[in-house]
Amino acid sequence: MSNYLELTQLPDGTIVLRRSDDHENPIVKIEFGKESKDFLNGEELAVAKEMIRAGIESVSGNVIDFDEFFDSKMQRVSKKPVTVH
Repeated sequence: MSNYLELTQLPDGTIVLRRSDDHENPIVKIEFGKESKDFLNGEELAVAKEMIRAGIESVSGNVIDFDEFFDSKMQRVSKKPVTVH
């Protein structure tokens, strides 16, 4: 079985980017508030995909495959939590 990244919406509405073989530890979680959900009218998954693409583009300078990007950056990921205000 090959391992790949998947973007999925959970039953509670949370959108996660996770490895296909590890559903317990998402790489990214996105939660939209009620007002945003109303505005997006069911398009949350499409917006989340573009949010992730924009984040990758801002870090890497271009958009590449999600799997390739995360594989190349895994050794640089810090284990301690970081809070951005």
